[in-house]
Amino acid sequence: MKVLVVTKDLFPVRNGLSDHTGLVCQLLARHGHQVTVLCEKLEGREGHPQGAAASQTVVEFASRRELLKLLVQAAAGGHRPDVVLFQYVPHMWGRAGIAPFAALLPLWLLLRLRLPVVSFLHELHVDWSIRPKQLILALCHRLQLLLIGMASRTLIVTNYKREASIGKWWGRKVHRLPAGNVSARKADRDRTRKYAWPYITWFGTLSADQRLEPFVQAFCRLAARDRELRLVLVGGFDAESPRMQGIYELAAQHGLRDRIVVCGYVEDDELSDILHGSAANLFINEDGPSGRRGVIAAYLRSGRAVISLKGGETDPEFVHGLNVYFVQDDDAEALERQLRRVLQDQQLRGTLERGARRLYDRMFSDSSIYTKLNSIFKHTLLTERKNKAGRRYL
Repeated sequence: MKVLVVTKDLFPVRNGLSDHTGLVCQLLARHGHQVTVLCEKLEGREGHPQGAAASQTVVEFASRRELLKLLVQAAAGGHRPDVVLFQYVPHMWGRAGIAPFAALLPLWLLLRLRLPVVSFLHELHVDWSIRPKQLILALCHRLQLLLIGMASRTLIVTNYKREASIGKWWGRKVHRLPAGNVSARKADRDRTRKYAWPYITWFGTLSADQRLEPFVQAFCRLAARDRELRLVLVGGFDAESPRMQGIYELAAQHGLRDRIVVCGYVEDDELSDILHGSAANLFINEDGPSGRRGVIAAYLRSGRAVISLKGGETDPEFVHGLNVYFVQDDDAEALERQLRRVLQDQQLRGTLERGARRLYDRMFSDSSIYTKLNSIFKHTLLTERKNKAGRRYL
């Protein structure tokens, strides 16, 4: 199958979209598909992205006009793609997510080039608000989503909540596919323990939806009884930020300032080792664990117990006590007891670890992602053939 991927970013740009595009292209190329990637021009990019196969070609565009020209050339050449995979993140295609060009691109591909489009919707829209600016953005995002939904043969979303939300409008056109394991990809057999002392890990950032402070408070109560236990923070943590200083002060009040270990961003192999050696991994995003978050796939692959908040976007496959341990963060004392149980109850932790690996293999592994994506492409092509047959009959 010949697949044309249209995206904004690709390696060496490092963000969620770039990493996901690289993973998808590698999986497709690895299984014999001919993959061409159209991405925004970047100074210094040389050759293929990391892990690219011989059957993967990268073509850059410097402007929207050039992108349209390249698409016309691709459709007219001897390597006309069977399907177009469009990577949609509103704020990457337009300021504040207002992206009329991106919203109209699937329609243009359908009407002008007669190419079936599979739109991967990494983000949908901002929430409604009574504030004028937020209200306008919410309306624009929904209009863009409407245009993309009408023109695309298939829509892909990453979690159950979004599938249910747009499935009401688009029905069988909507498919759910997790973002996949884009980080901590070191081979399992090559992973080693990073630190000698026991520790709990949070891999993420300090954005507004990360509820780190209640966990730090519970950790301090826990660490007061365990003189070796540490909390390791990996990712986007600015040690000089007011919020991070507040966390340090909270730990210092308990005499545990040195037990908060901030690693910042680390190389992928090191991240793999950190997660592998952790007693448990924390997911403290208020939305809850779902296929939307690449960090969840990294946690599950590490085979360590996952302790998480249960939020509004939690996928139904996450079952308390089986592959995740859900906690409440509104009571530090109760949260400490919950953390302690996971760390000290060997039977419970073993169940959580085995469940995490099984869920990874079933939903988040490379083979699972590829199988589902390939099935989506085949379904799209079958729908396209039926539509063409119908037009000929008419």
